[in-house]
Amino acid sequence: MKRKIFFSVICALTIAFASSASAKVKIKFFYPVGVAGPLVKVMNGMVADFEKQNPDIDIEPVYAGNYNQTMQKVQTAVMGGNPPDVAVVEISELYSLLQMDALIPLDGYIQKEGGKAFLKDYFKGFLGNAYGRDGKMYGFPFQRSTPILYWNKDMFKAAAAKLKAVGLDPDRPPQTWDELVAYAKILTIRQGNQTKQYGLIIPGGWDDWIFEAFSRQNGSQLIKSDGLTVTFNTPENLEALKLWVKLMQELKVCPVLRPWNITPDDFIGGVTAMMYYSTGGMAKVRKTAKFNWGAAFQPKHKQYGTPVGGGDFHIFKGIPKKNQDAAWRFIKFMTSPQMAAHWSIESGYVSVNKKGYNLPKMKAFLKKFPQMKVARDQLKYAYPKMMAVNYQLIRNAMTTNLDAALEGQKTPEQALADAQKLMEKAIKGQ
Repeated sequence: MKRKIFFSVICALTIAFASSASAKVKIKFFYPVGVAGPLVKVMNGMVADFEKQNPDIDIEPVYAGNYNQTMQKVQTAVMGGNPPDVAVVEISELYSLLQMDALIPLDGYIQKEGGKAFLKDYFKGFLGNAYGRDGKMYGFPFQRSTPILYWNKDMFKAAAAKLKAVGLDPDRPPQTWDELVAYAKILTIRQGNQTKQYGLIIPGGWDDWIFEAFSRQNGSQLIKSDGLTVTFNTPENLEALKLWVKLMQELKVCPVLRPWNITPDDFIGGVTAMMYYSTGGMAKVRKTAKFNWGAAFQPKHKQYGTPVGGGDFHIFKGIPKKNQDAAWRFIKFMTSPQMAAHWSIESGYVSVNKKGYNLPKMKAFLKKFPQMKVARDQLKYAYPKMMAVNYQLIRNAMTTNLDAALEGQKTPEQALADAQKLMEKAIKGQ
């Protein structure tokens, strides 16, 4: 009799456990790492924290590579009828995802959270890339950034006499394009035919993103906000590209097309005195640089200006409603003040939730590392990043032709004209 009772209890517990386990909503989450740094471990820790607070949801985080690789995996999964439940995708890809009819709007969830009052907690500069042409919100900001200027204060101090001789201040970074050129010339050190130290690095790889910043600084843009009108070939953009060619080909104070992921190592290793790079690379610089360094707004020309960058959360069609609801709970958790601040501290990205900056942990961190304020403060001069359908083709047209001009294979005029034509064809789907 006792054996029967014992066996019955074991069976009941097994069934209850199995029922509990099967009741859990399982969420597949694709995410990229767009900058240097061991962020996979950080992400896994944040997912574990969510699961502790939400025991009815299991998150399967899938590191999908860089931004381009992540988009390719998302597209493959959607086209194969097996989309992820939630994913972080590079912000310029929104129109391509919408063309695939891959996403659900988030407006209903946002309204339940308080609508406009809820969105006020998030930086307006990061919301511009979240909306489709229908005015609905399909993305939610997560790992967001702007390109900024980093500088080696020790190298500036070593060149103090030369800088002062031409009226430049060794205690501050360049404020204008003209000053950028002047600083770069003085800070470049050569021994014979060898360059011992570059004054500046404008990296390749995502040079189209940084070029978009130069375009904004000169009062232009690359694609209008409608996502349909290409404005790559303008006099203002020609002036910007000629400046880059001058720095790399004529003055040789900036290496040609230094790889994106290597550039922070160059800065940390003393190869260059200044670099343009994402604020998302700041954690690596902060943790490994053995010298005094600073971060600043990108130098202006007609004005300050920069595109925002990074990735947004999206929830996908073709999955059960309970999964979509669970995905929203995950998004809300990951962009809460506590998690947004934690991700910012660990990664270098901006805390997308304004309230994250009011937390004691963040205040103490910023007091120790005030450089982390720069990208946030630069949002005052930020614009949504360009978006369009077939963005990978558009981006390839931009980078291929920018690279050709910087390598001396095309004139700046020809590079802009060729890119303009290819970009227009890509948008028209030709």
